[in-house]
Amino acid sequence: MPALVIATLALPALPVAASMPTKAENAAFSAAVKAVKDRNYAQAIKLFEAQAKQARHDAQYNLAVLLNAGKGRPRNYVEALYWAWQAQLGDIEAAADIVGDITAILPPKAVDDIRTRVGDTLQARIDKQDLLAIPQFARFHLTVLDEPDYTNAYIWYSIAAALNMPETIDARDEAEGEIEDKDLVKAQMKTQELFDKYEFKPMSSPKESEQDPGQKPAGQKPAGNNEQISKTEQSVKGGKSGSY
Repeated sequence: MPALVIATLALPALPVAASMPTKAENAAFSAAVKAVKDRNYAQAIKLFEAQAKQARHDAQYNLAVLLNAGKGRPRNYVEALYWAWQAQLGDIEAAADIVGDITAILPPKAVDDIRTRVGDTLQARIDKQDLLAIPQFARFHLTVLDEPDYTNAYIWYSIAAALNMPETIDARDEAEGEIEDKDLVKAQMKTQELFDKYEFKPMSSPKESEQDPGQKPAGQKPAGNNEQISKTEQSVKGGKSGSY
């Protein structure tokens, strides 16, 4: 069974409206990584979980790895899948492996319940004007649901495109191509209704004094934190074949 590595992952490119991690947030992440290096997995989970709840996707991934492996807390596939799906929607590609392994283990009803939780979490972020949740909610309807919901994906990609969020125009058009002509007008009316309801406003950029000097301004790909845990010394191993 391959060993996994808890690593500090570079954040994906963010839209202009997004805020970059502050120096304090990156310090907390580094502290969590150090806790893994020290094999203090309970402390690592505590630190990663606090950031995961703030929609930091690399922390969500690392939390999922630890929960899946049963390090720091008893193994919990339900919680591991919940966080892994959010990390995957946040462009952490490695999370797909965890998702695939756990969905093959859990009963369909449990997986469906976790899908609902993930959807509710994204909806709550949107309700709080978290613009980054909009394209993620669109992808949720395509990649997390048991059957793709092209209409709702189109609705949320359309809103994201209207807000000039990167890489959403083509996604919107692809979703539109899957919708029957007779349903398209209704979908566009619903899109306008939601757009008017939320009155989305760009998030303010973080103050320079709060932003980690190692990060580039929002809208550009950050240089990334190159701190990484050694494969040979700090890997997190699971106990079941095919899982972490």
